[in-house]
Amino acid sequence: MGSSGVDASFDDVADEDEEADTELDNVTPEAIAAPEVAEDAVAAVDTTTAATTVQQPQSPPHTFPEMVSVSAPGKALVAGGYLVLESPNPGVVLAADGCRFHTTIMFRQPCNTSKEGGVIGNSINATWESVPLDVYSPQFDKIFCYYLSYSLTGEDGNDDDDDDGEDVLRLQPRTASYEPNKFVERTLLLAFGYLRQSLGKELFHSRFRQHGLNSNERVALAIKLRADNDFYSQINHLKQRGLDLTPQDVESLEPFLPCPKDSEGMVIVNKTGMGSSAALVTSIVGALLQFFGASSLPMIDGEMTETVGQENQEEGLRIAHNLAQICHCYAQGKVGSGFDVSSAVFGSHVYTRFSKGVINKFIEDVEVRNETLKDGLSLAETDSSQLFELVTDIDKKWDCTVQPINLPEGLELLMADVCGGSESPSMARKILEWKKKNRETGFLSGYYWKDLKRCNKKIASLLSDQYTKKPFCDGLVRDGPLIIASRTAEQWKKPMPSTWHEFDGSSWDVAMQLLDLRMAFLESRQNLKGMGTAAGVPVEPDSQTTLADATMKLPGVVAAGVPGAGGYDALFVIYVKGPPTNGGKSDQVRDDIGNLWRALSNQDNSTVVCPLSVRAAGSGGLCASS
Repeated sequence: MGSSGVDASFDDVADEDEEADTELDNVTPEAIAAPEVAEDAVAAVDTTTAATTVQQPQSPPHTFPEMVSVSAPGKALVAGGYLVLESPNPGVVLAADGCRFHTTIMFRQPCNTSKEGGVIGNSINATWESVPLDVYSPQFDKIFCYYLSYSLTGEDGNDDDDDDGEDVLRLQPRTASYEPNKFVERTLLLAFGYLRQSLGKELFHSRFRQHGLNSNERVALAIKLRADNDFYSQINHLKQRGLDLTPQDVESLEPFLPCPKDSEGMVIVNKTGMGSSAALVTSIVGALLQFFGASSLPMIDGEMTETVGQENQEEGLRIAHNLAQICHCYAQGKVGSGFDVSSAVFGSHVYTRFSKGVINKFIEDVEVRNETLKDGLSLAETDSSQLFELVTDIDKKWDCTVQPINLPEGLELLMADVCGGSESPSMARKILEWKKKNRETGFLSGYYWKDLKRCNKKIASLLSDQYTKKPFCDGLVRDGPLIIASRTAEQWKKPMPSTWHEFDGSSWDVAMQLLDLRMAFLESRQNLKGMGTAAGVPVEPDSQTTLADATMKLPGVVAAGVPGAGGYDALFVIYVKGPPTNGGKSDQVRDDIGNLWRALSNQDNSTVVCPLSVRAAGSGGLCASS
């Protein structure tokens, strides 16, 4: 499994290393347990506070939560690879249950930075406030310490004559020795910029004063990041514990396992292509919106309070989506298709992308503003105003579409972490360059592209329409486990029981409709592989073809293929659930697929195939937990 992951190689059409988001998640108990406040850090901030002569805004009567925890799911793009980059081509994306990025926010004592090379900070004048900000990432053994500084009046705090006098928000490292993290830092900058503009200066400032701790104590805004195991390869953990690479053993691992380290103590990160950067950014955005009372998100148990109805939650998701898309594109340094962020917010759906022009100019303006800064990031008043207009969509520019879908009850998703081969950089860029060249010369113009459009539309139609009809759904639940799941796709074509094909929703009728989905995926695979071969890009390498073909021969399997942009490192499977096993935690078809993959891994040491514990999440997108 390569460290870039499928989500990096596809959605981001330029070279992308996504190292930023891999430096996050989970803290040790020792690090979390009330670290001492560095005296020099307190002195640095308190000096600023003591010098303040401006009248502090009064806290308006507003109640904020003491702690917020929000999570966003990972994803698998099962149809629409490459084409989703161009609107209005659809992408079929399934959100992953059991594979979520979690962000928890609360106030607590600042992390001790006295041993981190000394404290640095802002030259802030009396019209600014500085707040310690600590981001804990225990799975990567990291704590990122910053100052969030913001203007209390809307005036710039820099007396430099060369400054344009517009900065109102800054994020700077609190220590001289720190590791930059674009996905965290750029998300925080824009999220706080939006919150300050949305809430207003007084209410934004009052949130930092209303922390519920001793008013004499200096406090930090603490953000804890945790990722479910399936975002990162668990093969090393399984081998260390003497466990098999099976679905049951993967699910038996304790949650939030740390990434392994090499002999020099450096964290080794192998992604599984489940969209960790998008889920990370979305969970941070959602948690900050919820913590500052700027939006209301669905609860993880689906409950709604009397004061927070469905309309408010839908509006909260819309705001979170727009802000997360902007943050993610800014962190990447380019405007991607956005399907991974959209799935992290809305769950499983058929997606068409937004026009690049919606946010491209804003991203470029903020990039230019921060080009000359040595440490940290800043946001101007004009940036904040423009950001607020983009997020709230005052001008109705967002033109992406989201059509919710679910795998019907009786169908399930299984993902594989595949370790073998090597990724080709900039796969999407090479494909698009090949397509452009062919269009210019007229050679095979649109040959694969047109066929893929047709296949993808067929898959989207089956999942969003045909598979929602009652006869099909009832028949799949009734006959799926014992009749359909026990037979291969070749056997589905042959009537078995005497009444198999005598009515809508019969076993044979359901099987025939499943074969429609299977054929659409097979044709999509053929075109993706052909296009990759023509462009010199390993979209579906031969090793993945062998693995997918072998998997599709098993009883109950509808389709298997490479998700997203393809490559060597992941595989998805859609199958009919068999009789339950392992106390209902698994089923017979899932177990059979895992056993096949284990046998293939044992036969070929160059390729290791490890199942993930994820399942299809349906509409379960961004949500808060009580």
